[in-house]
Amino acid sequence: MDEKTLALFDERDRNRSDLLALKTPKRVPVFTLFTLEAAVGLTDSRLLDCHYDLPLAEKAHMKICETFYSDSLPSVNLRYPPVYDILGSKNWLLGSNGAVQYSGFEFMDAEEYGEFTASPYKTILEKYVPRVCSELGGDPIANSITLAKAFSEYKRQLADHTAIYVRMIERFGYASGTIAGPTTVAPFDFIGDQLRGMNGVMGDIFRCPDKVEAAVNALVPYMVRLAAPGEAKDGRYCFIPLHFAPYLNQKSFDRLYWPSLKQVVLDAEKLGVRSSMFIENNWTRYLDYLETLPSSVIGWVDDGDPAAFTEKFGKNHVFGGFYDPMITLTRSKEDCIDEAKRLCDTCMKSGHFYFTFNKSIMDIKSIDIGKLQAVLEWVRDEAYY
Repeated sequence: MDEKTLALFDERDRNRSDLLALKTPKRVPVFTLFTLEAAVGLTDSRLLDCHYDLPLAEKAHMKICETFYSDSLPSVNLRYPPVYDILGSKNWLLGSNGAVQYSGFEFMDAEEYGEFTASPYKTILEKYVPRVCSELGGDPIANSITLAKAFSEYKRQLADHTAIYVRMIERFGYASGTIAGPTTVAPFDFIGDQLRGMNGVMGDIFRCPDKVEAAVNALVPYMVRLAAPGEAKDGRYCFIPLHFAPYLNQKSFDRLYWPSLKQVVLDAEKLGVRSSMFIENNWTRYLDYLETLPSSVIGWVDDGDPAAFTEKFGKNHVFGGFYDPMITLTRSKEDCIDEAKRLCDTCMKSGHFYFTFNKSIMDIKSIDIGKLQAVLEWVRDEAYY
């Protein structure tokens, strides 16, 4: 880094460190997030090509860095289609346009809850994985070879993309580290997203709640293992995208969703791993639950009442979100900046607020570039504590 970039890095890193230590930073950090899909929209490349051509992907990521202000790494790739190709994945499907879509199929029958609860890992390995991956339905030797190839490709993809991110950090002086690492999920979300599908699990909570409860409790140690693979390092974060809770009634949430999720967070914390949660949809009615989580938990909030989150969750936790960048398509630049100002005025009262979007941006056409640039630059220049 040159002297100017190093000074920028130092200022950003100090702000980030203060925030995560629950100290009020000098100004509101700006943590934006664009996916590779959005980044490619700023180039003349095809998304499908970028999944298989690393220099093209790097060019797209760098374009995001050049276009939008951020204090942290602003562009990431969430999916590795070459790995899915090797496995013959049926749950993540690559479209002809390069977009990766989740299928939402049911890969476990309701009658299999008992078998699953008795031995989750064995059932996943022997029944679920062959159903999800067409290339893992052969004999054990062939399966082992395929798994080895897939894991090798995954490690290569991870190393190659990490190298890109390091170059982005060094070139633009972004704050070190991230607030996301290994990904785990709430046990109920694993059942719904990966095994039973949304329709299946939403029916199960009424047809066989006892079986669902036993299954989510049995999954806790495995979800903790995903959160903390290998030796934990001080300050590591795991990412937990929360999904089904807003669609559940209070009774089902209390019994089937929250206890196992909280146990995953607490057990990961004991291993030295903090949790960074994407609080999808509107969790305002669950704020009394969220504020009981360890103060190390970070909230990335999709929707809800910013004032209520500030008063309750923000009192002892770092949080950000709420801002919908799609408003830049329908409102004036001044209105978009005013919306950011109102949000900051409310949430900065906690002293623990960072500015980010309510969701990662996956399509560059879903925003007005110029207006969003103005919003991010306003937060950078004006949102001082």
